[in-house]
Amino acid sequence: MSEKRQFFGTDGVRAVANRHPMSPEFVLRLGQAAAAVLSRKESGERPRCVIGRDTRASGEMLEAALVAGLNSAGVDAVLVGMVPTPAVAMLAAQTGADFGVIVSASHNPFQDNGIKFVHGNGRKLNDATEIAIEKIVLGETQEAARPEGRGIGRVSRMTDSVERYVAHAVASMGGIRLDGMRVALDNAHGAASYTSALALEALGADVQVFHSEPDGFNINEACGCTHSEELERLVRQSQAQAGVAHDGDADRIALCDEEAIALDGDELMAIAAESMLRKGTLKQNTLAVTIMSNYGLDDLVSRLGGRVIRTNVGDRYVLEEMNSRGLNLGGEQSGHIIFGDWATTGDGLIAGLQVLRIMKETGEPLSQLRKCLKKFPQSSRNLRVRSKPPITELVEAQKIIKETEKKLGDYGRVLLRYSGTESLIRLLIEGRDVEYLEAQADKIASAILSQIG
Repeated sequence: MSEKRQFFGTDGVRAVANRHPMSPEFVLRLGQAAAAVLSRKESGERPRCVIGRDTRASGEMLEAALVAGLNSAGVDAVLVGMVPTPAVAMLAAQTGADFGVIVSASHNPFQDNGIKFVHGNGRKLNDATEIAIEKIVLGETQEAARPEGRGIGRVSRMTDSVERYVAHAVASMGGIRLDGMRVALDNAHGAASYTSALALEALGADVQVFHSEPDGFNINEACGCTHSEELERLVRQSQAQAGVAHDGDADRIALCDEEAIALDGDELMAIAAESMLRKGTLKQNTLAVTIMSNYGLDDLVSRLGGRVIRTNVGDRYVLEEMNSRGLNLGGEQSGHIIFGDWATTGDGLIAGLQVLRIMKETGEPLSQLRKCLKKFPQSSRNLRVRSKPPITELVEAQKIIKETEKKLGDYGRVLLRYSGTESLIRLLIEGRDVEYLEAQADKIASAILSQIG
């Protein structure tokens, strides 16, 4: 049985700032532990770590604690300022750092904050590495003696981090420009406030910028990629050909078409996968997605001669699959889209630019491009239950589920899981025939309720 992580979640350590485990004391300790696990320890040189943060007020405090922990463990800290998460990953790889750290809670409200690590190659940590860090934090693993004198780490600042990242994003366009394209840009008062408009303007776009005045407390407040209704409003207001919205650390993207209708991550991946399959640039002809993506993606990609592979929920699992198989496109419905030729993690700016590039190359508006994905119908039930036995013990329901899965074959699915916060069990069936889905959903629901309803 694999060990469980105590502090790390699906994307780093995250909590209310100044409350355990996001207190300065804990973050200092986390820095020391990460230094022990992630430093490559080349002889004669102190290890180096690149540190960036988003616009939260608490970022200053936590960055200082992190730096103290790293320095005390003999690691030099290179502060790159307020930049997107993918910029830290890019800069760590570009500068040959041992690892990178991002102080951010992504799309969470300003009260929260978090710590995310990447290896020196810009890739996220796996579960085993995070467990190794936790063991040191908890005192379960012996630490090396702390350095003294010249061995103590130093602090420096990178003054051109924004310029480097913007140049990298612009280069991802391969010379394609966006002259004459009006784009509504929602920066969520986050890290993208310093980068995305510069990249779009450098490519010739007419950029209408919104929610780009961070004050430390307004990050993600009724704006950004988790508020698609706001992006739709901004597109209507500015009469833009496309809307682009980020979350607080700009590793996610939401797009909106010229008719002011937002697209989800599945639609963005469909547009990209179709373009890359037609050009022959999709490596292994394979797209990596999570189990939550609509099976319409499988239908589209297979018709074009490719295939879709699925992972657990979380962009880190998509990334692991992409890295192990040598793939260059993957992502989540939520808007973590990874263009592996240009990014080692979800990158909202690069993902947005690649879709705008396809608009330019094809001459098609987003409202037309999105039609390539024919989403499969879904039938769902949220059922109140009196107990939560293991799902495998729902014997009659499992029989009907197996029968349903056999009928659906490769083009459908049944998902059954308990709510983590309520006395509910959630059922989702997806396939081509909506009448069949509804009938089977009713059968499965009846079987469940007769046993635990």
